[in-house]
Amino acid sequence: MAEEKSVSLGTLIQQQENLAQAVSTLTAQRTQLEEQLNLVRSQLATNNGALQYANALIQSLTGESDEDPTDVVASAPTIIEDAETELDEATEEVTL
Repeated sequence: MAEEKSVSLGTLIQQQENLAQAVSTLTAQRTQLEEQLNLVRSQLATNNGALQYANALIQSLTGESDEDPTDVVASAPTIIEDAETELDEATEEVTL
């Protein structure tokens, strides 16, 4: 004989509430991560500008030219894009 498996309406409602709470929590976390990402972008832009200024100042004082200061932060856009991609993929997996 085949056993019938059933789930009570109360159980389904509880599971739905749990999922809704999980989605709400993940949405809030995504918002926080997006804010942090924007802060990191801003900080990287500031750091890059400061690095370029410092390099120009050193060059003007010493007359020597070292490496391009933008090389130091060249990988930053790639890191940011990777973080955004991972954030988008995580969101797609959670969407009901």
